[in-house]
Amino acid sequence: MIEIVNPGWKILTETDGLVQHIERCGRTCYKSEDRITDTSAERFVRTICRNRHESVLEHGIVTVIIVCSRSCSHQLVRHRIAAYSQESQRYCDYGKRGLRVICPTRIGLTPGGYFFEDSRLNLGWFKYRDGPILPDKIEDRRQVDWLATVGNCYSEYLAEREDGVPPEDARYVLPNATKTEIATTFNLRQWRHVFRERGLNRHAQWEIRGIFSTLLEEFQRRMPSVFEDLT
Repeated sequence: MIEIVNPGWKILTETDGLVQHIERCGRTCYKSEDRITDTSAERFVRTICRNRHESVLEHGIVTVIIVCSRSCSHQLVRHRIAAYSQESQRYCDYGKRGLRVICPTRIGLTPGGYFFEDSRLNLGWFKYRDGPILPDKIEDRRQVDWLATVGNCYSEYLAEREDGVPPEDARYVLPNATKTEIATTFNLRQWRHVFRERGLNRHAQWEIRGIFSTLLEEFQRRMPSVFEDLT
């Protein structure tokens, strides 16, 4: 069975107090530590962002788990001021874990499990459903072809693993649609840059733009003084 999943993210870093940390670092430049109060951080950080004194933001870092396709992850890792730890196809055995993939929106398959049935009564790709309800047969030609292509890649992977080929070699046949997870750490200045390039840029590819546009909304909710000006 092939499982289609949605791209997404999960913030790992505790962001409470991060703006206050930025203020404490930044006020060193002006020796104005005596002006720190319980409510001064938001105003201070807004001011340094407005004045483009963004080097101060590099004192704060946030780590996020990004769930995306291998195609998308290749775009993400082009941002170089970062730390990345990615799900390894060399060590992960997808014969045991199953294959999860990201489906392009233009193909239109919804999240869930899909399987190929070639019994005497049924032939074709179906969407898995729990219970006694009959599964939905996929009739759209483009969707059927897409599932068949991904399914053939996975079948070859399973055959190679069955023949003793190690995961590091069997992975060569896996499609770019394969789901991956990548722990991504940027400083706040770099997050602002990536949000501009990937979340707000209308020319960004749909998958990475969708991830970073929704992630930006959460960053704006948590740290408005750092990110609210990004629109």
